[in-house]
Amino acid sequence: MEELELNNALLNDIRSWMLAKHYPYNTMRTYGYTLRKIFRENKILNKDVINRLLKEFKHQNQRAVLILVRKYCYENDIDFRMVIPSVNKKREKRTIKTMPVSEIDIMIASAPKPYDLMLKCIFRIGGGLRVSEAIRLSWNHFKWSDWLVSRGNGGVEIKDSKGADRFITVPKVLMEELYQYATDKGILNEFRLPIGGMLFDFNKCYKGEYKKKLRETNIERWKVLYVEYAYRWFRYHILKKHCEKAVGHTIRIHSLRHTRATQLYDEKDIPIEILQKLLGHKEIRTTLLYADISNKKVFSAMEGID
Repeated sequence: MEELELNNALLNDIRSWMLAKHYPYNTMRTYGYTLRKIFRENKILNKDVINRLLKEFKHQNQRAVLILVRKYCYENDIDFRMVIPSVNKKREKRTIKTMPVSEIDIMIASAPKPYDLMLKCIFRIGGGLRVSEAIRLSWNHFKWSDWLVSRGNGGVEIKDSKGADRFITVPKVLMEELYQYATDKGILNEFRLPIGGMLFDFNKCYKGEYKKKLRETNIERWKVLYVEYAYRWFRYHILKKHCEKAVGHTIRIHSLRHTRATQLYDEKDIPIEILQKLLGHKEIRTTLLYADISNKKVFSAMEGID
């Protein structure tokens, strides 16, 4: 088949397929915009349309959407093949932005409760959390029974992040703060263990008859939209209104994760393999982008070597 008809039914099928494949929320959002644009502006997909789109696309993520459609067709036995020429242009090395820890402390101090605690979780759990992971944090994912015995560092299982689970550490002080938060909320059971849903509940902001029906009919779709809405709400009501005002400039929340990873690698000498596990990266080369090596570490490593 040389042409693929682009209609709403196919668009919805591709979205559902992406959900079933556990595409991350940020990918769903980024790819979704280009995908809707392609379907809105074209009735069919064929060789001429593909070549025109490739000339118009200015970002690699837009090109990736065509590869996504090709993969969908292949996995669902749709007899449509498209040839996408490879790009030989050398990609520039990504630069990872960090921020001073003192600024992160100011952010935390300026945020209203309990979102100051959410910022602490993003920065201090493991090698730093993705914001979507912090939004989906559940009380039941923490190993509270073990922690109540040791009262040392705790542990939490990050569920289904980029299609995988990982178990990572939580500093002792943060575990104590989270436990006090659960106590204040009155969600301890008869064994003094926190129980319930998500730590930071955005349901009060994310309401409406449509959302209620969607949760009943398509829970996976509801989860994606919930995380997307929660992030926008957090971005505007916490970061913009409080944190950015306090530090005096725009904040990229992912910089907290970059900063934490760099801090652990550069100052605490955490091995890169451990850092990879804490961050949840499949490829260690991705971790190496996060772990910025300072001149101080280079000189320290070479000290005493003749």
